[in-house]
Amino acid sequence: MINLLISGRKTIVYPETTVTVSDAELVVLTTGNILTSEVNSEDREFASILIYFSNEVLNRFWVKYESQVAILEVKHVQQPYLTFTQDPFIRQYIGSLQLLLHGPVELSKEIKQIKFEELFLYLFQLDKARLLSLKIVSKDEDDLRLRKIVESHIGHPVTVEELAFLSNMSSSTFKRNFQRIYNTSPQQYLLVQKLQQAATLLKSPSESPSAVYLKIGYKNHSSFSKAFRQQYGLNPSEYHAQYLNVQR
Repeated sequence: MINLLISGRKTIVYPETTVTVSDAELVVLTTGNILTSEVNSEDREFASILIYFSNEVLNRFWVKYESQVAILEVKHVQQPYLTFTQDPFIRQYIGSLQLLLHGPVELSKEIKQIKFEELFLYLFQLDKARLLSLKIVSKDEDDLRLRKIVESHIGHPVTVEELAFLSNMSSSTFKRNFQRIYNTSPQQYLLVQKLQQAATLLKSPSESPSAVYLKIGYKNHSSFSKAFRQQYGLNPSEYHAQYLNVQR
């Protein structure tokens, strides 16, 4: 959980330590049993914004920005919480959240994800080593490795068996873990991801429908066209033309 304090103070009691956070700070809390108490400021009631996220969301963040994380050497120091000073950027960020939360429409899942990543990327730039200590708290290291291998090979002509080999798992173990993490089969997931990549490419005027299949790892155009039509209701050429017509 990320706790962005707007006014007042919060005391957080862990089994092994206690921390007090003021309205000039934010705190990132890891999972676990804690006690909290809230104290009003001198002239205002206590107010804060809470951002909850799961290990899965955190792991997706590490996978997405792996290129920035991989170059760092981090000691495995587990920290149950992290505090950061609210600088001008973070105060502006809190203001943007307040505008969104009090807006006329409910926040979409996509906007919530973007706002989470915006703050985490900024905190990552402020203190990479401290934020990476949260990665160690996440107990899903094997799952994180599987995610990295799978998502870095989307668009490459690799088989499920080869992905299992790269993950140092048997095919049956890999498929079982994959189903648990992604809630679908490896074959179906890779198919959907490839077709989504193809759809994105086909929105570009400079792309040729007859060449896109090679870029996403298909070996022949006919099987790609069949799968694309089943997913989107149009063949690649029709999809490409329709999108260009919409742009005009």
